[in-house]
Amino acid sequence: MENDEKPTPETQPEVQLPVEEADTTNERPSEHEEVVKHEPMAGQGAHGSRLERLKSWYLQHKKLSIPLTVVLLLVLLAAIPQTRYALAGTVMSKDLAVVVKDSTAGTPVSGAKVSVGSVSAETDSSGKATLHSLKVGSKTLVITKKYYTDRKASVVVPILKAKNIPEIKLVATGRQVKIKVTDFVNGNGLADVSINLAGSTSKTDKNGEALVVVPTGTSTQTAKLSLDGYNSQDATVKVSDSSIQQNDFKLVASGKVYFLSKLSGKIDVVKTNLDGSERATVLAGTGKEDDTNTVLLASRDWKYLALLSARDTGQPKLYVISTDDDKLLAMDQGDANFTPVGWSNHYFVYTVARNGYNNWQPNAFSIKSYNADTGQLLTLANNNATGTSNADAQYEAIFDTLFMGNDVVYTRTWYKYPGYLQVEGKQDVLAAIHPDGTNSRQIKTVDANTSYISNVKLNKPGELDFGVYSNNSSNATYFVLDKNGNLKQSTTLTDSDLFSETTTYLSSPSGEQTFWQDERDGKNTLFIGDQDGGNAKQIATLSDYSTYGWYTDNYLLVSKNSSELYIIPKSGLKDNSKALKVSDYHKPSHNFYGYGGGYGGL
Repeated sequence: MENDEKPTPETQPEVQLPVEEADTTNERPSEHEEVVKHEPMAGQGAHGSRLERLKSWYLQHKKLSIPLTVVLLLVLLAAIPQTRYALAGTVMSKDLAVVVKDSTAGTPVSGAKVSVGSVSAETDSSGKATLHSLKVGSKTLVITKKYYTDRKASVVVPILKAKNIPEIKLVATGRQVKIKVTDFVNGNGLADVSINLAGSTSKTDKNGEALVVVPTGTSTQTAKLSLDGYNSQDATVKVSDSSIQQNDFKLVASGKVYFLSKLSGKIDVVKTNLDGSERATVLAGTGKEDDTNTVLLASRDWKYLALLSARDTGQPKLYVISTDDDKLLAMDQGDANFTPVGWSNHYFVYTVARNGYNNWQPNAFSIKSYNADTGQLLTLANNNATGTSNADAQYEAIFDTLFMGNDVVYTRTWYKYPGYLQVEGKQDVLAAIHPDGTNSRQIKTVDANTSYISNVKLNKPGELDFGVYSNNSSNATYFVLDKNGNLKQSTTLTDSDLFSETTTYLSSPSGEQTFWQDERDGKNTLFIGDQDGGNAKQIATLSDYSTYGWYTDNYLLVSKNSSELYIIPKSGLKDNSKALKVSDYHKPSHNFYGYGGGYGGL
């Protein structure tokens, strides 16, 4: 029936609430009263109600709602590739690396300019250039180099780290030439050699190779090769119209070798490059020099030379030469005989035997050191003496002065006139001191009335052997001192060991390696090893060459017939290879066996 239909919200009659004057806010309706619920108005559904509530919350919580809105917008924009980089580019910058290669040879193109706007970089020896602090997003690169076609390339500076480095190829407009540069001594390829050729600059890669382009219509070009630590060189580069011409060159490490020469008829101090070129006289002889009193010893870094020479009055003096400026300075002089011990870093150590002293006078014999950096002269040890005449003279002699590590080691032996060893109330000593005068100490003492210390020998750089001998018999006790200062009695050493030929271990400039020889079947076998002479590696056998020194830690200097100076790689001489001759030189009559503190004493 029509009257049975339920009214819809649209047709339902409005219910009028009674209006009363009394306050009925807190009154509950009685059980007979009808509770009327308000229904939404027309057009006001549940969805509209939620929007109203959201709007109300948004307006009432602006400190939170607005930042959330910004973040949401950024997330949405970042999700769209077209807007992602434009948005990130306003706040983010990244470095961009590219590699440039020759389109034909596929080899790196060094010295090419790569730019984006005002930001530019030059490709290195591997063809790589890195542009710093570019805003992320799409960029246009411009790549230029002389004798190559200019190139533009589109790249993207990524937000995250790039998986691959973009590779761009250039087309050459001239003739391509291959250049390889190696070390003059060891033949190793030299990286980062700068090649200035036909107005363009290139660099060799890690193998010492580079592809360069030169103008057409020429068969040769002059290039300038340069590298830190090496002498610059002008080289003639050959060019071919039909192929990529190979050109090989060698660079000589910078620095000079100093030695004595008698080519002029006098004993001069001379220097040359490592290949013998640019020979020059550093100090011309006066004609008063002689083989007995002339010695030249170089420090391990070749920064200083110690020269013993009688140049003016005929009395030998000690001089120092700084190789920075080849300036000659007097080190020590006087009425005395000077005997070099050698270099300990930049300290030169020597002994002094003064003339005109009586046996009972002290200080007739000294050990001294000279600091070549500061010019300071130090007395490390003086001999003692007592008495008033030869009849009651007792005096010390200082013997066996040598280096062991950073120590100058020597013996003090007491005598009574005219040379008897039995001296009551005195002690003979094996002592040590640093070249700078510090850490003076006694290693071994014995009663001078009953025994003495002798035959001190540096068996290896870190091992010192010696004997304690009885004054009244042939009995002897032998000792070994190690590099840590530990002294132990030996049951295996004999006099034959102490009197056998001394092996001279030449320390490298860094002090980390040693170089020595061993005579076998009338020839020399050459070795290098660690700082203690251990872990020996044979680098030449049945050789006519003898040890002379190091030049840096990379090269070895050897001599032949005590008059020819050569240079070889630290790796030694390969099959059928020959040492490279530096120069002929003059060898004085002195040999400093056991001397490992510098070079030139053998």
